[in-house]
Amino acid sequence: MRQIHVLVEGATEERLVQRVFGPELTASDVWITPVMLKTRRAAGRPHDKGGVSKWPRIEHDIRGLLRNSALDAVTTMLDLYGLPSGTPGLSDAPAGDPYARVEHVEAAMAEAIGDPRFLPFLALHETEAWVLAAAEELGELIAAPRLGGTLRSQVVAAGGPELVNGGSGTAPSKRLLKAHPAYRKVVDGPDAVELLGPDALRAACPHLDGWLKRLEPGSGPQGRHG
Repeated sequence: MRQIHVLVEGATEERLVQRVFGPELTASDVWITPVMLKTRRAAGRPHDKGGVSKWPRIEHDIRGLLRNSALDAVTTMLDLYGLPSGTPGLSDAPAGDPYARVEHVEAAMAEAIGDPRFLPFLALHETEAWVLAAAEELGELIAAPRLGGTLRSQVVAAGGPELVNGGSGTAPSKRLLKAHPAYRKVVDGPDAVELLGPDALRAACPHLDGWLKRLEPGSGPQGRHG
């Protein structure tokens, strides 16, 4: 079985790996284990209360995981929105096409680490975009049927959940909280995505689908056009 560790930002991403992506990859003979970023472990605070503050700290954690020679690969699950300014490729990333932008940053991260086992992945623009893909399911879970329609219309207007932009007031997480102030990031989001299911999620989110294909044995490196 292929052994992979994924560096995640917090408890929400950890739950997504355990509940959604882990079972999906296990079916392809891949065992993926989430590892929390050390930078999020603020003293006396839950893991999901920290923040990704500096690229060198992220790099330190990535290189630490790569020292485990038993791993077939190391990957990441970080948000493109909110990455620290020193992240490789961020300052000269192309404007316009969000897919070209995220792939540019991921390629720069891979070059900076310089290990063929490192397969960087950044969520466009946040992992909450996957919750927007599960808008109807979220509405069902929290007994707010109108919420699903509200969020779905925003996704359609953007052209897809991964294309919902990363503005400070319009990022996926901001939209979720505006539409439903009682939204619980760590619980409601992963539960809705799990209810949607990996097949529908992958169909709605091509960049996410490309990442999962790269982790599956025999698929080889593929981007959104693979």
